[in-house]
Order: sequence, then C-alpha cells, then structure tokens
Amino acid sequence: MRRITLSFMAALAILAVAATTVMADSPHIVGSPSVSSSGNSVTFTASVAGLGNVPSATFTLAGTINVSSRCYTKSNNTPQAANKQETIDVNSTKTFDVRNGRTNASFTVSPISTLKCPGGQHVVIESFTYDLDLVYMGQTLYTFSNV
Repeated sequence: MRRITLSFMAALAILAVAATTVMADSPHIVGSPSVSSSGNSVTFTASVAGLGNVPSATFTLAGTINVSSRCYTKSNNTPQAANKQETIDVNSTKTFDVRNGRTNASFTVSPISTLKCPGGQHVVIESFTYDLDLVYMGQTLYTFSNV
C-alpha cells in the first residue's frame, strides 16, 4: 500500500510540474515593434516572449497596406501621370526558431506597389498606410497600424 501511495504522489508531482510549464506559456510583445521601408518593400518586426519551451513558433501577418506610388524620371521629375492607388492584401505565415521562450518575428512585404514604369523611369512609393495583425495560435499579439 505504501508503494502505491508513493507512486501516486510521484505521478501527481510530475503532473503538477507539467501543468505549471504549460500554464507558464503567455506570449506577449517585448519592447517596441518596428516598421521600416526600403524602396518597394516594407518590413514589420516584433520581439515575442513567453512562448514556452518549444523549438519554433508560427506567426501570421494579416491585413492590408494602402499604397500611393508614382513613376519618376532619373532626374527625379514626375511625368504628367496620376499617382497609382493600390490596396495590397497581406496574409503571410512564417515559422521562427524559439530560444529560451523568445523569438523575433520579421515579415517583409514586397513589392508593395505593382506600378510598372516606362523605360528610364522608376517607381517611388510616395506614401503608404497599413493595418496588419500579428497573430500567434489564433491570438492577435499586436496590431501594426498607421491609418
């Protein structure tokens, strides 16, 4: 009887430790997420902690980017053409390595403008707005927004 009681107590202790580990997972954003643009692409980055003892984590970036772009000549003059207004739908999923319950999720959206310029001209993004959710396991961890 004593052996059964000790075995039962040991099993309960193991379950308690396992339950504590599972409950300790509490994904959250650390620091300030960032948005940077270069040319015809935009990168969204966030540091996420509280992921628990897992080798990797899968995130989704979903929403829209509204872009105003225009063709410019080599001498940075604008030809007599209107700006192109576009809405880019974003739905990107990526998996990132996790170390000590933390990872840096980074998504680059490119191109953000599909405008095609004639020879001797290049696309310039004049402005853009975005409203995008960073999602982990069905939970929105952060909303990138400047609308």
